[in-house]
Amino acid sequence: MKLYLDTADRTAAESLLATGLFTGVTTNPTILQRASKGVADLGDIYHWAIAAGAREVFFQAWGTEAATLIERGQWLRGLGQEVVVKFVATREGATACAVLAREGVPTLLTAIYDPGQVIVAAAAGATYIAPYLGRLNDAGRQGIAEVIAMHEVLVATGSSTKVLLASIRSVPDMVALARHGVDCFTMAPAVAEQFFTDPTTAEAARTFEDAVRQTSA
Repeated sequence: MKLYLDTADRTAAESLLATGLFTGVTTNPTILQRASKGVADLGDIYHWAIAAGAREVFFQAWGTEAATLIERGQWLRGLGQEVVVKFVATREGATACAVLAREGVPTLLTAIYDPGQVIVAAAAGATYIAPYLGRLNDAGRQGIAEVIAMHEVLVATGSSTKVLLASIRSVPDMVALARHGVDCFTMAPAVAEQFFTDPTTAEAARTFEDAVRQTSA
């Protein structure tokens, strides 16, 4: 199981990375914008994420031409060996992904909305694909069923490409997909905190601590 934090907010990410439960950090231009960050900040984000315990840091290449995406993807990878380069699943993005994958660079095709796109991602040699569950549901589609179909395509064909689910809004959605074998999830810190907020577990913890205090008096 791999859990990631979909954020460029250092304060939120560091406290969760410190638990040792999260493999790394995923970002895209929109996430950078929300954190008031930009391309000039990527090196700094990489360094604090690695220092906090991230083993993979995802940065997205930008541009509309395959050649530009390839050049920028190579630059992103040059930031460090833990960088995974993201491309949007357009024709140009898939082309750039295939080039970097052949160079041995770990890659991710993002904004996957259809199982057919998974075939292209696998052909490109992408390490991961990122379907957007919440946005699939917002579009009136059966998001969980669509993601299961994507996962089944990869498993049935023996592809090494893995689903890294994004746009997650609740832990139960992750449970539903984990039951079908999906084992990589990236989420906002607020969703990650849901793992630790079960009231019955909190009550049990208080009961145990009370017992210790009473028997140690």
